[in-house]
Amino acid sequence: MIVGLVSGLHGHFALWLPLGLACAVLVAWVGLRWGRQAATLALAMLGLCAGGAAIGALELRRDSFDCRRVWRSGDRVSIRGLALDYLPANHRGMVRLRARRASRSCRWTGSVRLLTDGPILPGAGYELEGIWQLRGTPGLGPRSPERSGWIVVENLGTPEAGDFTPHPFLTVRGALASRLWEVYPQRWAPFALALVLGQRETIDPEVSRRLARSGLAHLLAISGLHVGLLAPGLVALGRMFGLAERRAHVLGVALTWAYVFLIGVPASAFRAALMILFWTLGKLAGRPSSPFDVLGLAALVLLVIRPWSVVEAGFQLSFAGAAAVAYASQEARSFRWLRSRPPWVRVAALSLITSAAAVMLTAPVTASHFGRVTPAAIVGNLLAVPLLGLAMPALFSSALLSGWPDLAAWPAAAALVLLRAIDAVAAGLSAIEWLSLSFERPGLVFSLSYFILLVLGAHALHGAWQRQRFVRAAGVAAAIALLWMPVTAKLPAELSIYLIDVGQGDAIAIETPGHHWILVDAGPRGDRFDAGLSRVVPLLKRRGARRLEAWVLTHPDMDHVGGAPAVLDALEVERVIGPGRVTGQAGQIAVLEKLASDSIEWIRASDESRLTLDGVELVFLHPGDRGRVAELDEPNALSLVFRLEYGRFRTLCTCIRGKAS
Repeated sequence: MIVGLVSGLHGHFALWLPLGLACAVLVAWVGLRWGRQAATLALAMLGLCAGGAAIGALELRRDSFDCRRVWRSGDRVSIRGLALDYLPANHRGMVRLRARRASRSCRWTGSVRLLTDGPILPGAGYELEGIWQLRGTPGLGPRSPERSGWIVVENLGTPEAGDFTPHPFLTVRGALASRLWEVYPQRWAPFALALVLGQRETIDPEVSRRLARSGLAHLLAISGLHVGLLAPGLVALGRMFGLAERRAHVLGVALTWAYVFLIGVPASAFRAALMILFWTLGKLAGRPSSPFDVLGLAALVLLVIRPWSVVEAGFQLSFAGAAAVAYASQEARSFRWLRSRPPWVRVAALSLITSAAAVMLTAPVTASHFGRVTPAAIVGNLLAVPLLGLAMPALFSSALLSGWPDLAAWPAAAALVLLRAIDAVAAGLSAIEWLSLSFERPGLVFSLSYFILLVLGAHALHGAWQRQRFVRAAGVAAAIALLWMPVTAKLPAELSIYLIDVGQGDAIAIETPGHHWILVDAGPRGDRFDAGLSRVVPLLKRRGARRLEAWVLTHPDMDHVGGAPAVLDALEVERVIGPGRVTGQAGQIAVLEKLASDSIEWIRASDESRLTLDGVELVFLHPGDRGRVAELDEPNALSLVFRLEYGRFRTLCTCIRGKAS
């Protein structure tokens, strides 16, 4: 079904007609060769694929009329709706709004994301005007309308009383969020909000980067881990108060689902709640289920309800991680050498095996979506997950007692100690460079080959693969495909030029055949938008850039140099090339101060000066010493003009009027 959904969401539904005919022939052949049961199984799998493709195609067609598909970047929009997230006063962040009405020419599904200032209270109604901003960072495959962009809010107000009916879950969520913000110190309140309510809008970006580099970013999302810790705790609490086992399980499931609805039903928490529900039903019926059966059924239900989940990183990481942990723990318990070891050795070995399995299975997903694989997570999970398990009861207790600040301070103090420990683990691991590896997007062939090798390796543990020639042949083919990308990376490549959409201004990234990088400008920066941080740096890192051999700043206007500080903070820069004239503009002064503090070379380009790198040559044509001084008083007239040459390829970059051409 997943294969069909991905095909349908990519708009490839028409391909299923010839593919269906080929599969029908294959099913008939399977029936003749292996019998009716095998043919029935093959037909069922074909039906699931075709059904998934149909669902994906219908969802894609339905969402093509969504307002967020119709709007273009820069359009001024006005909507009204119900806030879903909490944002405290004097903070800026991204929150979601459940829109009620936007335009008669388009329709709505789900929520819209807003970049705005607090305070924003969940459950409250808002009217707003702003600018629609398309998401500019590259992604893997199509996106749901909710993830296609956001609105930069300019005017925000509240509608008249009575226009919106209070939502009970949103009202409770807003009350808990505002109280937690008061209970915890400002440094740690965003951490508590993320772990209890799944709201990460106020997390310090530096903390987020630290957790990402250490492989612990999943701790900030309400995932299966959090729900898996909550549900058994509720059952144990019910048993402690004298409830029968059956009633304790029913109460645990009911409260778990209430919590999932309270936090907004995120996909990973919904998946975990479904698994707990199915497992509990099987247990109460006296028919215990395999974890893979429960996992597959939960995935099926989630994908039918929300097909777009299949292309999102959260869904892929959640199910891949859960499958890896289930398989690794099941296999590890059958190891003879592990059974004879002391209990603490068994626990430590089982934790290490499951953590390594989760990192290995999710590696292609993190590489494809985030351009990063973090071996640090193997160790980080061993240290941080037990700390989180201890912190969650204290965090939930502080939330429940938040109406009485003096009482809530006791569990909050205990939670703070554990949160500091988790942050220290993340800081220590993120400081080790080789524990967080950056990758260019691996592609479908590489990812499938990687998965095939993992499956064959798991199969080999049972000692059955030696008797099957086709399995060995598949393993060899997958290994060759897996090694193909690093091998071809060493071969001569072509020149790549990326024109980055930064709105007003420009930013151009040049990748040489030797995989070195040159950047031209960095886009604008304002109060509401930093092109360097949100557009330039994400694209460069996704393409594997970690160092700029040269940075060409064409002229000092803010729409060209505004994003410079973010790029200088994120990447190592060898040299900066510019017109060599100081105009005193704020953007240029900020860049010069940064260059001086980091001891980065600043080179003045003049007539016919050249930069040569991997056969790529930049020949600078303007401004020159022969130009008239009066013409150079205008900042745009200072713009660098250069010709890029590579073999027979030529292109001219002119920014004299503030726009590259």
